[in-house]
Amino acid sequence: MGKVIAVANQKGGVAKTTTTFNLGYELKEKGKRVLLIDYDPQGNLSLAAGINNEEVQGITELMQLEREDDPLPEIEDVAIKYHGLDIIPSNLVLATEEINLVNATCREYILKAVIDEYKNEYDYVLIDCGPTLGMLLINALTAADSVLIPVEPTDFSIKGLSLLLESVARTIRKLNKKLKVEGIIFTKVDMRTNVWASSIKDVKEVYGALNIFETKIPLRVAAEKANKRNVPIREFNKKDDSGVAYERLAMEVMENE
Repeated sequence: MGKVIAVANQKGGVAKTTTTFNLGYELKEKGKRVLLIDYDPQGNLSLAAGINNEEVQGITELMQLEREDDPLPEIEDVAIKYHGLDIIPSNLVLATEEINLVNATCREYILKAVIDEYKNEYDYVLIDCGPTLGMLLINALTAADSVLIPVEPTDFSIKGLSLLLESVARTIRKLNKKLKVEGIIFTKVDMRTNVWASSIKDVKEVYGALNIFETKIPLRVAAEKANKRNVPIREFNKKDDSGVAYERLAMEVMENE
């Protein structure tokens, strides 16, 4: 049975999609079967993989089928194959699903029902969540076994952690008692300055009870260039520091099993 990890932070621009894409790739490189779910209406994960998400069935359509109690297709008919990964895409239509969920029966469990249909085919299912704290995120947290939180080491990014962790705590109390925090991963760390060190120290002081990954993802232009070429970082540059860091992150995640 696959482990379901929601990659979430209500602040945009903290490398959620880059983390989902490259962590998934590195887990696959370690021999794991991985499904990535683009769960952001902006569809950045789909775009990173070069998927024309306007022309394929995606997570929105699967959730619509589940809401209407219609049968879901086989995973082979919906997942896009890419560099050894399976990807369920998304697009802007997903934004309307938040409205549709309001009146849905068992509305918090729609995404979980979809994922439960497919997760036994995989070792890991990674959900790339959008930067919101609404019904879509609640569905992701309800469906997940754990939540991985990318955090940029800046005061503004760190202050937003409390809002997400409140949502996680509320979900645990009311909807998903098995949900855990997989860990906090620091991204876009500029090793040329010392500013990040004090920010990381602050997080450890406040959230030290949570798992904080030893791995830190350095700020590198290779990540942006890889995204533009629709490839994982290590396929763009095998030795790039940020790509190697995602390999280390994958090993830490596997140690959490």
